[in-house]
Amino acid sequence: MPPRFQLDEDDDHPDGATAFVKAPESAYQAVYSSTRQYLRHLVAKEVEREIPQLAAIQCQFRSPFLDKLFVYSGMLGNHSFFMLALPFLHIFGLGRFARGLSFVVLWSIYFSGITKDYISAPRPKSPPVTQITRSPAHTLEYGFPSTHTTYVLATITYISYFMLNVWETSLVWAICLWIGGLIIVIGRIYCGLHSFIDVAGGAIIGILEALLFIGFFDRFDDLLATTAGPLYMSAILYAALTTLPRSLDLCPCCIDTVCATSVTLGLSFGYWGYVRMPFLWHNGRSDYIAWDHTLTAWQNFVRCAISLVLVIAWKFFSKPLMISVVKLLFPRVGIVPKHTKDTNGHKNSFVIPSPGDIKSGRYGSYALMATHENLARIPIYCGISLIVYVVSPVCYYLLGVMPNP
Repeated sequence: MPPRFQLDEDDDHPDGATAFVKAPESAYQAVYSSTRQYLRHLVAKEVEREIPQLAAIQCQFRSPFLDKLFVYSGMLGNHSFFMLALPFLHIFGLGRFARGLSFVVLWSIYFSGITKDYISAPRPKSPPVTQITRSPAHTLEYGFPSTHTTYVLATITYISYFMLNVWETSLVWAICLWIGGLIIVIGRIYCGLHSFIDVAGGAIIGILEALLFIGFFDRFDDLLATTAGPLYMSAILYAALTTLPRSLDLCPCCIDTVCATSVTLGLSFGYWGYVRMPFLWHNGRSDYIAWDHTLTAWQNFVRCAISLVLVIAWKFFSKPLMISVVKLLFPRVGIVPKHTKDTNGHKNSFVIPSPGDIKSGRYGSYALMATHENLARIPIYCGISLIVYVVSPVCYYLLGVMPNP
């Protein structure tokens, strides 16, 4: 078998990756409801059954070329890529489509994350399966469903609808899009990070979510522009985050969920603000960030550079500030994970939560959710969308890189 292909970790999961504690089976039986135990056992049993097949696939097909192909294609389907790519759809005036796609991508992370934490099924064992990844922190998460599969297929389904029904694009381009997506999905199995049932679950969730947004997003988008629009979105986010299922292991999925959904909150505030700033509109329209083909290549470059620099600067400098603000507002937030340490000081065992902690939800992944750093992620990621929809257009206006009237 070719040597394992490895790259340095680049995930932003420091608290999740270093604090992970594996819960024993007896803890799941003591804490989880009968429904959760049944679903977990069902999925875990199927994953266990598939392990010999996954190992055989790697033995037969692994090569240095395919290792690199599937690792790097997987990077095109991770949420870091989408976080950088999605703003450009708004900058180039794609309006409602860009907002819809942003909601599809970011809320697919939410739906995948809550399913992962609720079912808490393990990934394929390594060994015998070899986990080939640029991001070792991913191996600390539960396996079902595959988050990559969820948002990649949700994205492709949503874009395909517009290509074939709105833009009247050639079917060939839609087929190419699906081929690219399937390469990413197949890579999750090839890289030993997911089983077939993980990928199937992610595909079902992603496609259903995309169809839901295709059917209802236009009305929801109109609602966001109303006077109370941001309040509706705030209520949705509050309900979504306060009802997150607790997992016994310190799975960092909940961190991704907070980040992704917070971006959509910022998007609702940013869009709401933009429709109330008529000096930024183009041809009297407020449903998209002003753009058209009269802008030169240099002007487009300046606009992209402004937004990209502002987003990166905000992400870099806002974290210590927001954490300080959260500490002032919520000084008593946070709990210490219950664990014991071996003679080397490493976390190596799990303490079953008390009945009181189970009833209040103060166990397991709550230790990652109820921290100053995690609460600070809400304004940090909310700010990214506000920069794209409000701060950047104002800069375009002041610097004279707006389209001709």
